[in-house]
Amino acid sequence: MLAIDLTSKVALITGGARGIGKGITEAFAEAGAFVAINYASSGEAAEKLAGEICQRGGRAVAFRADVSDFDQVKSMVHDIIQEFGKIDILVNNAGITSVHSIEDLEPGEWDRILKVNLYGVFNNSKVAAEHMVIMGEGVIINISSTGAFTGGGGGPHYSASKAALHGFTRALARELAPKGIRVNSIAPTVIESDFLLGRYPNPKDREKLAKQIPVGRIGNPLDVGYMAAFMASPLGSFISGEIIIMDGGRTFR
Repeated sequence: MLAIDLTSKVALITGGARGIGKGITEAFAEAGAFVAINYASSGEAAEKLAGEICQRGGRAVAFRADVSDFDQVKSMVHDIIQEFGKIDILVNNAGITSVHSIEDLEPGEWDRILKVNLYGVFNNSKVAAEHMVIMGEGVIINISSTGAFTGGGGGPHYSASKAALHGFTRALARELAPKGIRVNSIAPTVIESDFLLGRYPNPKDREKLAKQIPVGRIGNPLDVGYMAAFMASPLGSFISGEIIIMDGGRTFR
């Protein structure tokens, strides 16, 4: 039977305790991976999720680090390697947004978004890639957004951070492929999450949103999780440098 098999692979999922990150963590654990769940402020949720995975017979440990801080990332990766012995897969999922037009967007908010959404990806990728190069193999998956194409997602600061991530993905894929490391991005559209509920608290508004999507529903975190697991597995071994749009047909290019 054809199956996604990540048995004994070690995966670091940044922002892995909530929203899309939780879906990715659960999918990787279901596929047999050992998961390192990174969090910045969601410690209770991260520990709870790790405990649930362990109760089901998997292996998961929560690690705190602000991904925008290079020294914290370096320390976290060291601790993960001490715990699990290696890192095979890095999923750069941690990201933030806010709703601002250019008129009310302050430089400090621009910096805050890019420090997490772009610098954070650089920090984790640089440190993890150094380890993967020594191993001679590895997978890096960046979680982007269709906002990189449409300009949606909160404003120019968010869209710019995600569009830059696509260039980073392709450059890194080209550089690291000869060293056995594949790099890709997944760009989801609206996904059931705390942010979506905060922006569209009225169920009727979410129903209208779902009707704008050709498949007739809003995405859920496991949709992204299963795609990430596939791309990290041997089944995706010939995919590198790609931006995979997951939007139910909403964003045609």
